Amino acid sequence: MTTRERDILDTKDLTFINNIESMAVIGASKARDFFFLRSHQENFKGEIYAIHPTVKEIPDFDDGTQGKIYPCLKEIPAQIDFVFIAVPPSQILRVMKDCVEKGVKLASIFTAEFSDSGTEEGKALERDLLKVAQNKVRILGPNGMGLFYPKLGIAWRPKFPTTPGNVAFISQSGGICNLAIYMSTQLGLYFSKVFSFGNGADIDFVDILFYLTNDPETDIIMCYLEGIKKNRGKSLRKVLAQNNKPIIMVKGGSSKSGSIAAQTHTAAITGEYRVWKAIFKQHDVIEVESIEQMLNAAKLINFYGLFNLKSVAVFSISGGYGVILVDLLEKHGIGVPPFSPNIQNEIDSKFFTLGTSSKNPIDVSAQIFASQSIYEIMDLALSDENIDGLIIDIPSWYFSQDFHIIKNKSFKRHMINAFTLGKKHHKVLIPIIQRVNCPEDRERINNMLTERKIPVFADPLEFISLLQKISRYTQKVQARK
Repeated sequence: MTTRERDILDTKDLTFINNIESMAVIGASKARDFFFLRSHQENFKGEIYAIHPTVKEIPDFDDGTQGKIYPCLKEIPAQIDFVFIAVPPSQILRVMKDCVEKGVKLASIFTAEFSDSGTEEGKALERDLLKVAQNKVRILGPNGMGLFYPKLGIAWRPKFPTTPGNVAFISQSGGICNLAIYMSTQLGLYFSKVFSFGNGADIDFVDILFYLTNDPETDIIMCYLEGIKKNRGKSLRKVLAQNNKPIIMVKGGSSKSGSIAAQTHTAAITGEYRVWKAIFKQHDVIEVESIEQMLNAAKLINFYGLFNLKSVAVFSISGGYGVILVDLLEKHGIGVPPFSPNIQNEIDSKFFTLGTSSKNPIDVSAQIFASQSIYEIMDLALSDENIDGLIIDIPSWYFSQDFHIIKNKSFKRHMINAFTLGKKHHKVLIPIIQRVNCPEDRERINNMLTERKIPVFADPLEFISLLQKISRYTQKVQARK
């Protein structure tokens, strides 16, 4: 993207972020045991420094002889690309002047009580901050956690995952970022970058979204957005118009009370929700209702790519559970049709247990213990050209031999292989493994499947509405080609 193209879109150049090599934590706090310093120190790939006017030694960081602690930023002899600032508001302008003089490229400001305070004093301080920065230092925040970039080891909290991925997240809430990041590994999601931009005084949602839509390290973009400044709507539409990546959005402040809460949280201008809904629809944004849905939608797309589910096969251990699944699927526009006659005949030949049903939805009942036959039935079902995917429910206790009528030591292997049949047929296959008991067995199977990029859920309500949303997005993408 050229400078001219960025100017037309009214967005800032953030491509330098991919090349951060050095950083400093300004306001390294002894009272907090240097929390932010230690968090970044944990995995940062480049040189890291601590800034504190009186501290001379930090255990396990610098014994005073290594030259990693300085009273002010300007005394560091090396170039500093990125700073994390956690000082009182009264010190912020002085620190920003040092950043400008030092040639810092990006400053993440954790400090709050700017426009987020709702006071004229706070708003004036935020304006003064931008004046001091002179567009020479790009600012994340204030009132935000900043940047999580696992490839470079930039992380504002300890024990963040270190494996880089292809999913990005933009959020006005640092707490929601923490939730998403700590949940991600269990879900099998790995981040390219996460931005907590707080008040968005300088770098705002539109800037970050544009950057990520053109970022070669990012394939899927998740967003928690409360609102944007009044003059940014036109630029947002332009950025969305040039985007060709899936964007999954949770819009905060969509209700009257939520809108008021957003104003006190980040001073966001939420606007009328009907306007936002129209923008999302026009630009094919996948809107969801919760952070969990956002993560689950990203997981489904990341594991299976874009898909268009019109009809599925349903496998159930319980006929009643199968009926519930059919009702939920059809409520969300996904059919559960009969199998093609030739496929149905082949499936019929695989059933040998009383109390079962070989029709779609399939009720395997006690035949579940004959796991090799289950594999064969699922393979046949997915081979049907009229079937786009398969959903199977299986309670967690079936993965414990203690609950088996006849011990079948091949059960786990057969079922794991069966769950991967979606990959073979290039169709979506989703296991529902309910959290009823045997939690250790469920966690073990969940981890095995997640490694194979098979999305496991515990409740159909966690994902069924998302299948329709992703399918609609896929239809629109295909129509544009």
